[in-house]
Amino acid sequence: MQPMEYRRKHDRHRPRGWFSLFFRLGGWLSLIFGALLIVLTLISASQLFLADQLDRDGKFTRAVVGDKRMAVTYDSDADEERQYFVTFIYKSSEGGQTTETGVSGDFYDEAVRGDELVIRYLRSDPGQIEYEIGSYRKAGNVLRWIGLVLGLIGLLALWRYGKQANRAVKARRDGDKIHAEVTGIRELKLEVNNRSQARLQWREPDGRTGESLMRGIEELSRLYQAGDRIVVFRLGDDAFWEGDVGPPWREIGED
Repeated sequence: MQPMEYRRKHDRHRPRGWFSLFFRLGGWLSLIFGALLIVLTLISASQLFLADQLDRDGKFTRAVVGDKRMAVTYDSDADEERQYFVTFIYKSSEGGQTTETGVSGDFYDEAVRGDELVIRYLRSDPGQIEYEIGSYRKAGNVLRWIGLVLGLIGLLALWRYGKQANRAVKARRDGDKIHAEVTGIRELKLEVNNRSQARLQWREPDGRTGESLMRGIEELSRLYQAGDRIVVFRLGDDAFWEGDVGPPWREIGED
């Protein structure tokens, strides 16, 4: 009996590059953590710089709590976000001063109009105050440690997904090319751009199984059903579907 002819059904007719595989496998997470690290580092640096300024050029004074207000905004998901503001009235080196500043929710709830408390302001900029002494340094240090943790997570993500991209390229180039049988499509409880995601599942001739990267379930259901033949590249314990990684460079032009 002649073996059934194999023809590609997927649209991946050229090898996918390393960076494309890296991002497809999830490497974009490392970029997100890297971006968060940069943002937190900048915010932390600004908080610590202001703390140093207050230590050098700050002056303590008593302030009276004035007006309070709350601003409510909504994000793209219609989730409510609240910001709290309190006005402080105090005497500075330049005379009477009235300054409104953002405060924490707890401070806002506890503050009562007419209350007195000790604050610190910058002599060079009396409108810049610290209503909880040492809060800028504390916030800067906390953000610095959070940034360090995120940076480490980003490095781990870079190593993990970079290693997977290397294995995918190596499997396509040096691994065994195997004709596997589709056993089903596993739907995921995940949507991307309002499209339900799924993974194509297969069984190789020796009984080993595998599954593809995420794809739209409608696309996979349209192209494949149980019993269809697909090509996978096997290298040790790793196997990658041709529809995810593309064919080897040596097969360009073959059908």
